[in-house]
Amino acid sequence: MKLFLKTTLACALVFAPMVSHAFTQTSFTYSGLYKSLKTSKESTFSQLSLNFLLLENKNNSICPVDNVTIADGEQTLKVLMASDGALYLPLDKGLKKDHAAISFKTPKDVGCHLSMEISVAEFELESLTKENMLSWLDQFDALYSRLAGWPGRYFMPSVTGLNLKVVGNNPSVQIELDNKVLKNLEISQSTLYLSRESIEQFADNSQLRVVGQLEKVLPRLEK
Repeated sequence: MKLFLKTTLACALVFAPMVSHAFTQTSFTYSGLYKSLKTSKESTFSQLSLNFLLLENKNNSICPVDNVTIADGEQTLKVLMASDGALYLPLDKGLKKDHAAISFKTPKDVGCHLSMEISVAEFELESLTKENMLSWLDQFDALYSRLAGWPGRYFMPSVTGLNLKVVGNNPSVQIELDNKVLKNLEISQSTLYLSRESIEQFADNSQLRVVGQLEKVLPRLEK
């Protein structure tokens, strides 16, 4: 989701690129990101994780940035970035939220955008039960609705299911009940899609068993 196209998420950003012969410096406001991060930390959304990623425009690969900082006119902090492009943004009341800006440099021929990603928290991935998966879907729905606000929530895509990103040699996912395999599920391009309706049909005490690495669980959004 490219945030500069999604102003309904209460994260209206002000991009101010500065171009030199070698690089482009881009800045955007921090206040909307702070509000989204703070909302995502509420106990209501305890099973989810919200991150902001810097990605290239042309292919959504990790943006080749240099020296990401956040500054409010009084202090400047270095912002670290994870291997998947996620920014470790501070949730710091000490920053002047209305004035703070995040800045970064890229090669001048590379365009990047800020993308918001909401996923299931990593510590939740150990328990792939029917109850947990339905709870994740409910929290995705609630968090997107909160971030969109009114009337934006009425124009947001619907959360229709879960995308499980599974990697490894010959990865597979099975439905198990009492340690017995009930069904093998089909993975396509390292992704298993489970609709809400299919999860609701699972036996109450069943759970998923993953062969390989469950890298991430994301919502499937459809208009």
